[in-house]
Amino acid sequence: MINNLILLTGTDDFRLHERSRFYRKAFQKKYQNGEIKVLTSESSFADLENPVLTPNLFGEKRCVFLESFWNPKKFERAEKTKFFEKLPEMLNSVSVICLEPSLDKRMKWSKFLLKNTKIETFDSMDEFSLLQWISEYAKKNGGIIKQSEARILLTRCGENLWNLSHEIDKLVMSSENEVSSKLIKELTIPHPKAIIWEFTESLSKKNLEGAMRCFNQLLEAGESIHQILAMIFREVRIHAQLKSALELKMPQGQIAKETKLHPFVIQKTLPLSRNFSFEMIEQMYDWLFEIDRKMKTGRISMTTDDTGELALAIEKFVIGCCRK
Repeated sequence: MINNLILLTGTDDFRLHERSRFYRKAFQKKYQNGEIKVLTSESSFADLENPVLTPNLFGEKRCVFLESFWNPKKFERAEKTKFFEKLPEMLNSVSVICLEPSLDKRMKWSKFLLKNTKIETFDSMDEFSLLQWISEYAKKNGGIIKQSEARILLTRCGENLWNLSHEIDKLVMSSENEVSSKLIKELTIPHPKAIIWEFTESLSKKNLEGAMRCFNQLLEAGESIHQILAMIFREVRIHAQLKSALELKMPQGQIAKETKLHPFVIQKTLPLSRNFSFEMIEQMYDWLFEIDRKMKTGRISMTTDDTGELALAIEKFVIGCCRK
């Protein structure tokens, strides 16, 4: 292991970048005259080699952050120059921190980093971990969000931590102490993913009024009719995947790996998938593909200012799902 080479990886880019900021602040605090350098995928290998392996004349510590920097060509160059063999010799003067959210484990450079670095992994969190994170983030910023309110916030705003952090900051600033469910509903904006989930929940229960309300809510939120159709397609595809996984009695961890869906999305959506039969999912696909075919052949007329026919087609789809 190379002690002055750290790898930050995982699908949760919010916590990954939070950890990166932690290292930067800690370095600046400890080495007030130290030098921080940030290199990206656009940077060359020479941009890394020079600050890492060239002695600092003033003897100050350096910290180099590599953000999605590595690729096969740069790694090959590093091997030829024996960069990784020389790096440990610079332990007292340089630290290198690699931010690689997505590693292709088939690549030689990925295998090397996974084997030879200090690794910190930030994977997507399940519902329990997300609820805990919401409470802890609020507390760190001077507020209180109990688990019941955290669940409301998570359902309303979705699992993306960037979005959740902004909403929590706003709620904490607007509350005297404890964040209430009333405040959450007044100040936060429902995420389109949360609305479309409620939309499909209504379809699964054949709740026509609820599905229509969600459809109109998406339109009022500024989502284009084409975006809404794409979201419905995606939800039906997810239910088809999860329904197949349920039939195979696949554990949730394996489902997440196979489908590349967020663990929270799977936990939340599986109960709905149980409500849909394979026949219903197939019928929904047929109706949606028919709408798509009519759009492409001009049988659904649309202009920039008038998408009424497509909206009507989606409304008929909703009615068909709820009455079947």
